[in-house]
Amino acid sequence: MSYRGRFIAVGIVILFNVIRYFYYHQYMGLPFEASFFILTAIFFAVAWVGGKQYDLVKFYAEKDPLTNTYNRRTVDIVFKKQAGICKMKNKKLGIVLIDLDDFKEVNDRLGHQKGDELLRCVADVIKMNAKKEDFLVRWGGDEFVHIIPDSKEDFHLDYILKLKEDLSHAGIHLNISIKASIGIAVYPDDGESFDVLIRKADTSMYDMKREK
Repeated sequence: MSYRGRFIAVGIVILFNVIRYFYYHQYMGLPFEASFFILTAIFFAVAWVGGKQYDLVKFYAEKDPLTNTYNRRTVDIVFKKQAGICKMKNKKLGIVLIDLDDFKEVNDRLGHQKGDELLRCVADVIKMNAKKEDFLVRWGGDEFVHIIPDSKEDFHLDYILKLKEDLSHAGIHLNISIKASIGIAVYPDDGESFDVLIRKADTSMYDMKREK
């Protein structure tokens, strides 16, 4: 969760108190009183609490609280922005759909708490394979979408092999076999809208499932 709301609110209070100081004590020539500092402290406290509430609302509007990834509602905004940047720079934008295999079995056999632990673990592994400018979205119950700006032409195979290997290693620590089916589509080669690209990635993912 960011501190943006709190920093903005505190910044406004600082600006207000600077103006208050110059107006009352420099321009008007009024003496300092304890009430100035008491009010300033109250303003800071109110600003911090109010800013925190803004940050919380923004966090839960954009993020999935379980995995700390972006939620599905943010996809359109993120995709349009990144696709526009890639189009302007003549770059590729990778859309990777990741679906956990046998997740329902883990929930049924080991319980939802273990299932939640598995989802957090998978999200962390994908983040470790992501660049700073990438976006990771929890697309559904056991599905993630990894949006990769400036994707290389031949990143598909290396990405899939590396992610599968890292998931397998992570599963050892959880005493769970972590396997995933992965589908990839590339903007603009496979389509120019997110809906078209996610369908392409979904088809690619199910082709992989059938080959297992």
